[in-house]
Amino acid sequence: MHHGNGTQDILCSTYDPRFLYVSTHAGGPHINGYEDDSSNDDGLRRSLNTNKNEGIFPGRCGDTSPHPGVLNVPLGKKVTPSALGTALVCEVTPKVEKFDPELIIISAGFDAHVNDPLGMGGLSADDFGTVTKVICQMAMKSCSGRILSILEGGYGVPCCRPLDPDTFLPKSADGSQMKVLNLGDDLPDTMDDKVDPMLAKKLDKCHQEGFLECVREHVKNLALSSKVDAPRS
Repeated sequence: MHHGNGTQDILCSTYDPRFLYVSTHAGGPHINGYEDDSSNDDGLRRSLNTNKNEGIFPGRCGDTSPHPGVLNVPLGKKVTPSALGTALVCEVTPKVEKFDPELIIISAGFDAHVNDPLGMGGLSADDFGTVTKVICQMAMKSCSGRILSILEGGYGVPCCRPLDPDTFLPKSADGSQMKVLNLGDDLPDTMDDKVDPMLAKKLDKCHQEGFLECVREHVKNLALSSKVDAPRS
């Protein structure tokens, strides 16, 4: 959901035509607190702090593409399946095919999920699986299926709850299902473990389907693509 400003900064500081950076994310001039693209520097600095609830970190850097080696696709206030699908078909795929990469690296972030606490995404775990499948198809066509996935953000992690039996996480030493977070008896007596009702509601929503399910769908589709014979040159 967030623009990958760090990756873009690294590539832009030492621009090399061998690299293409693509980012689909929530954002746009209005969403980041700007009336239009003609704002001066002072106006930009003031606008960044206009409304903490409307700005999408890290701000405006993902609204435009600084040079041909960067393709930024801001998708508005909320990332929806239809907007993301349109971007993949109409903008991302043609750009990648033209670039013809030798390797595709995915920054796999899942905070555009519909249950993420920030509420700026509308995707399901299945949607992330579909996106993964599309990227794998690009890799099959352009670089014989060579793909590398790096886990990024996604904050709807079910905490202090039993996990489903088929969760892909490894078993603990005694054979039981490993928990994401279990403070147990280690919780200090001085620590208040009461959860704000609004936060509890958000966490409960995350538990319905969240980060782990997204990762599972992503990994599943990566694994499926690796079993398909890549085209030989």
